[in-house]
Amino acid sequence: MPRKGSRKVRTGCITCKVRKVKCDEAKPACDRCTNTGRICDGYSLLAGIAVHAGDGWELILRNPDDVFPGAASPHEGRALQYFRDAAGPSMAGTADPHFWTHVVLQFSALQPAVRHAVIAISDLHERAAAGAEEPGAPTLLALQHYNASIRELEHVAHRNRQPVVLLVCILFVCIEFMRGDKDAAVKHCRHGVEIVRNVAPAHAWTRTYLLPIFRRLSEFAFFFGDENAEFPDLAALCPPTPKAFASFSEAQQMLDGIFNRTTKLMRFGRGAQHHTPRRTASGSFGSPVSPASVFPGHVLEEARIAKELDLWLRLFADFDARMMHREVCAAKYAPPAAAYDFKVRRCFLLTRWECCRIWLDIAFDDGAEGPSSQEKRSAASFRRVLKQLLWLESHMPAELRGGNGNRQRRPHFVFETGFGANLFFLASTCSHLETRLELLRLMSVFALPRENLWEKDVLIAAARKIIAVEHGLENLEAHEARREQQRLVFVAEKKDPGRGITFVRHDDLAVFGSYLLLVDPFVSETIET
Repeated sequence: MPRKGSRKVRTGCITCKVRKVKCDEAKPACDRCTNTGRICDGYSLLAGIAVHAGDGWELILRNPDDVFPGAASPHEGRALQYFRDAAGPSMAGTADPHFWTHVVLQFSALQPAVRHAVIAISDLHERAAAGAEEPGAPTLLALQHYNASIRELEHVAHRNRQPVVLLVCILFVCIEFMRGDKDAAVKHCRHGVEIVRNVAPAHAWTRTYLLPIFRRLSEFAFFFGDENAEFPDLAALCPPTPKAFASFSEAQQMLDGIFNRTTKLMRFGRGAQHHTPRRTASGSFGSPVSPASVFPGHVLEEARIAKELDLWLRLFADFDARMMHREVCAAKYAPPAAAYDFKVRRCFLLTRWECCRIWLDIAFDDGAEGPSSQEKRSAASFRRVLKQLLWLESHMPAELRGGNGNRQRRPHFVFETGFGANLFFLASTCSHLETRLELLRLMSVFALPRENLWEKDVLIAAARKIIAVEHGLENLEAHEARREQQRLVFVAEKKDPGRGITFVRHDDLAVFGSYLLLVDPFVSETIET
């Protein structure tokens, strides 16, 4: 007797469909994927909209509020569609966009708190993209959904669903980034990091998707939070070092942990070395740091970080060689934009690595060996940074170059920190004038208008002011104009920055406008504008 058949279903997750295995359809990620260490790509939002029609399959076209479950009106459906098509894919910047393009959209179909927050983000993003005079000023729609998300989150918290709370917390941070509310963003970051420290050890899904984002958000708090306030540390949750990097995300995850530790070392090392009061975000001074209480432990930390930086570079060199081989093989088929995105991520990670290397070199430099001692140790790092950035600039697609019309293709806001802040750190730390000016020029090429709370125009203005003050240039514009006429392809290779150059030192932290900016250590004289 023939076996009785069963009707096949098409509601499993995307990963199980590709593997052609049965999916248990657990939400938001199926257990079959997570238990085997795979990343569940979730469930198609269009699942179930195909119906049998005669001998074939016919696709039913639906309105946005039908396609996106939970959308109460066409306005909400349109906002969710805008997030899927425009805001979400660009939100990650140089990081992996999977969280914004898959995880957030999946949860928006299941959790009202997530859906309302996504609609608020979509509305703020579209308003800024349209060139609103005050892009951070929330509209009535954004405010309504932001408040609705807060109300829904209270119900989620009562049911003790901490991973959902953490995801919504990230969305709230994004909303405050777009509004420009530094204090509210830092507050959300602090609460989220405190929760993730308790939740992540017991939830593999949280460690995979949310912990890397909160690790980078804790970095943001170093620069925009109150320096004297203690911020929860996520160092204990760093994953074990892999034997080889399997993806850019793995490489970035390890480097993010090193970057945070280097930043913390820089803050304490320079503050203890100068034995000066530390400036808070409000401009007031806190208690001085005692050198005796900081130096021993931090010297050991410096050695550990240096060792991990060397290990990261070896692992990344091996990964980069494998990725370069794949890129060459796929060059005939991949679109130019995809190939450039690969180069951007590669160059960004190497620039970030060089920032750590340079900060480590100057963290305990007291200038006793002369002002050029720091520059001699860091000169190779600055040369490598310029070489990488000039290489990336030479591969930039034509649609991303040129005038304002072409620049419209670039995102105006990203959630992650990109090139802008990192190039500002380098331009502020360097002492060689020509190298600083080249970094300043590249900042205008690669920085985006808004990278979370970092604003491109403010960063460039701050860097220009720092360079002009430290080098005694009353007319920096004229100097830049002359230099532009006789631009060298790579300045650092043509002339040794350690010869015939007068170096100046800049210590402590400059407060420029409402920004707390890294110069050399972290706190110093205010630069008057």
